[in-house]
Amino acid sequence: MLKQYTMRAKESIYILHTVTVCFLCLLIACKKDAEKDVFVPTDELTAAQTILIPDKQTKTVATALSFKNLDAIDHISVTKSGGSSYSSKINRQELAATYTFSYPIQATDPESFKLLLKAYYKDGNASNTLTLNVDNRWGFFVRSTQRIARVTGKPIGSETFPSPNNTAGKWNVGGTDLGIIWEMEPNNYGIFFGDTFGQDFVPNAANPGPNGGSWRSNVLAFSADTQLDDGLTFSSMATDNAGNAREIVPGGKDQSGNGNLTSIPSAVIRANGADYVHYFNIRNWTGWITNHSGLYKSVDKGQTWKKCETVLFSANSNFGMAGYFKKDGYVYMIGTHAGRNNPAYLARFKEADIENQNLYEYWNNTTGQWVTGNESAASVIINEKVGELSFIYNATHKKWIITYFSEDRYNITMRTAENITGPWSKPYELAAGNAYPQLYGSYIHPLSATGDHLYFLMSMWMPYNVFLMKAELADMGDFQQ
Repeated sequence: MLKQYTMRAKESIYILHTVTVCFLCLLIACKKDAEKDVFVPTDELTAAQTILIPDKQTKTVATALSFKNLDAIDHISVTKSGGSSYSSKINRQELAATYTFSYPIQATDPESFKLLLKAYYKDGNASNTLTLNVDNRWGFFVRSTQRIARVTGKPIGSETFPSPNNTAGKWNVGGTDLGIIWEMEPNNYGIFFGDTFGQDFVPNAANPGPNGGSWRSNVLAFSADTQLDDGLTFSSMATDNAGNAREIVPGGKDQSGNGNLTSIPSAVIRANGADYVHYFNIRNWTGWITNHSGLYKSVDKGQTWKKCETVLFSANSNFGMAGYFKKDGYVYMIGTHAGRNNPAYLARFKEADIENQNLYEYWNNTTGQWVTGNESAASVIINEKVGELSFIYNATHKKWIITYFSEDRYNITMRTAENITGPWSKPYELAAGNAYPQLYGSYIHPLSATGDHLYFLMSMWMPYNVFLMKAELADMGDFQQ
């Protein structure tokens, strides 16, 4: 009896095991079949560009689409995220191996929206969604700004952008600022820097700004680099007998003959075959108290410089700091009182008259005229706090462009104007202080006088060095359907 019970139990266990194995095999087989049935293509639909900018004339955005399994597609669906609702279908017979997708911009479309494309297949499956981002801004604006490279000093921290110059090792320039650049001859440029310290300079987050030895009021570099997207490379610097970058405009002593003063460049121009640097001589940085502003001149391509005794701006002048640009036989000068808390004024003079201050002409808004020899007649052209400035005329956009440090907005600001006398546009932000802490200075490279790219040199206080920036400008005109 016991033996018979034991055999039946074993048979039951065997049968249960067999049933379990068969059930598991069935599950596995079903799972494989199910996996085949629900296979979803994930990358069947791709686009040549995923950031789309409207064509100014046609008012459409377009990109080339590619497909991995074109013959398996039934249709493409197109919807929109942002703005009014939109839905369309592209049937298989409309498609080709390379298909140009286009979308007409609508008057109701916002400045930024997405086009969502999805391929539906004959077997009922669907691809992942392809997202196309549309930049639908119109008018004149700054499309983007980026930091391209370090210009001076040593790389710090996790910097990954280029640093082509090794100014600390080659010319004893470890910390410096400004970077006022001008064209000396075609494709040859000079670059003036401000207070400069030697290769022992070390950035100090707890006490940022200048530190170290080998102090000079200013130094001068030269460059023949016209390809700026990989950085601004120096060919040389003006040096002393030891090969160190030397001071160009002397600072001097204070009235007691004791303390060191510093002479800071603010604008440079080539006129009549000579190079002229406008500088201001600082007595006390607290309050930006100056002794005077004036000019130094070089007739040997920047190797030696001599003071122009015939040009002198007082400590209270509205042209204590300045920017220059040469156009139509005139050198235009936009100036401010020394510091960062004052509005901007406008003057001009013929190239031949740069050393004759009595012939400088000052723009007066009230009369709408240029007034010769009377600096007090100059009117405000930009009525806000204007820090270190530079300006150019961009022939591509047919606009005057000025850039400067704005203390109120804590950024590098840009404005434009059809005429140098104004009116000047609303402020555009080129670089924000929260992205580039303690930023200042904004000196435009002369290569920005044509094209859509604005290259400028910007300083940052903590690293106390200069960086090359690039802004992309866009002028889309008015949107009219």
